[in-house]
Amino acid sequence: MQADRFDVHHSGLEAPFAFSSSDALDTVGIAVRTQGLAAYESPVSDILIELVRTAPGTILDVGANTGLYTLAAAAAHPATRVVAFEPLEPVRNLLERNIALNPALASRITVEPVGLSNENGSFSFYETINDRGYVSTSSSLETRHVETVGDEYVERVVTTVTLDSFSDSLGEEHVTFMKIDVEGHEHAVVSGGRHFLARHRPIFTIEVLGPAETAPIDEFLMDENYFAFAMAPGTLRQNDRMAFFPDAWNHLLVPVERLRQVFALCRKLNLRLELA
Repeated sequence: MQADRFDVHHSGLEAPFAFSSSDALDTVGIAVRTQGLAAYESPVSDILIELVRTAPGTILDVGANTGLYTLAAAAAHPATRVVAFEPLEPVRNLLERNIALNPALASRITVEPVGLSNENGSFSFYETINDRGYVSTSSSLETRHVETVGDEYVERVVTTVTLDSFSDSLGEEHVTFMKIDVEGHEHAVVSGGRHFLARHRPIFTIEVLGPAETAPIDEFLMDENYFAFAMAPGTLRQNDRMAFFPDAWNHLLVPVERLRQVFALCRKLNLRLELA
């Protein structure tokens, strides 16, 4: 791990953070090492870092994988605390190793070895296996998702909790931002967190892939007066309903009272605003 270590830079960070491509098996680490953080899933990292800088608090990284966004959030502001959820043990081990590369940040990061869903319990989880040994980025609680990806997969058992039940452990902490990337299971995270989301009203990013169920997220948007923006390179594209865009898998969900903050962010980052 030490030989594979590199520093991740971004103009919005308090200081660079260390990361690893896990002996060239983590495609996320490889992409960031070769192209830079801002180029990875653009403009997600720019938006995440700017929002954390302007509204520090508790950040939830749901589907943390090897920890790129967990560490970026922690490095964006010294008052930020990050809770990273990663249920798949081999990937979680790499997440914890990347955190350990950053002792100045590690005390503000908590790793939860569970998945978020709409039920508490133990459930089948499908770990995708590729023929080159890369770290999985497409494992899921959704069989339809892993079958669509087309890789071989192995069935595991993981523990899941709802966001509503987990929120009791936060006490008086206020969650200002979330990232949800759980490979087609995003709708269940939202369904299991409606009370939490209504209480905290965070801005959050959420991935929408082609076969994913979106009706519960659309219902949430309407009930809680949230606005959705697809995040394409250089552009935020407002949508009335959640939809898959080939150039914008990730969406930014914003409560109405924080729209001005997002519009100011667009001006600062030179992002166009469009209607879908």
